[in-house]
Amino acid sequence: MLASNIDFNPDFDESDLDEREREVLRFLSSEQNGYFSFQGLRRRLGFHQETLTRTLRRLEEAQAIERTNEGYKAKNHGNAYSFTVRTNQHYAKPVIDAYLPAQIDVTILFQKLRGRWFSNFRWLGYSHDGTQLSMSWISEDGQMQLQARIGGGKIAITADAFAKLDESRQISAAYQLFEHISKVAEEMVQQGPQAPLAN
Repeated sequence: MLASNIDFNPDFDESDLDEREREVLRFLSSEQNGYFSFQGLRRRLGFHQETLTRTLRRLEEAQAIERTNEGYKAKNHGNAYSFTVRTNQHYAKPVIDAYLPAQIDVTILFQKLRGRWFSNFRWLGYSHDGTQLSMSWISEDGQMQLQARIGGGKIAITADAFAKLDESRQISAAYQLFEHISKVAEEMVQQGPQAPLAN
């Protein structure tokens, strides 16, 4: 169970949320300081584009979420209302745990990876908790999510399947992501120190 204090619009009664709205809010609240793209949410949740648009609009009107240049995120500050998000504890399959070269600036690595696609995986979003940065991609068919967590000089890649998929497909996809990130990191090492891009 994940309890989030969400500062709802005072004219909005949280009991008015339908199951779709609760599902979106549950997902957006699953990562601290998480930002998720519209298309990534659509693939991850399996909603039709118009349904997701209406759902997000309603949650924005309720002031439960906000849309930023980085994507959609749950508002989880304030204490006007207490909204309890129930989740089934689910853990992605850890596949790779490796060290990053010491000279890699994680901020620049993130800027080079954010929003980028690779193979048949599309950008889903990212989150950060002050010590760890997490970036997520989702397959075009919405059946598998990959996550790269970076912190403490290490990178961990996990795979999460939402359908009955062969374990070897999850492992193969995780290695594709690792190869994708490794190429970007190698280019950064070859280019030498760089200044972070302005947002």
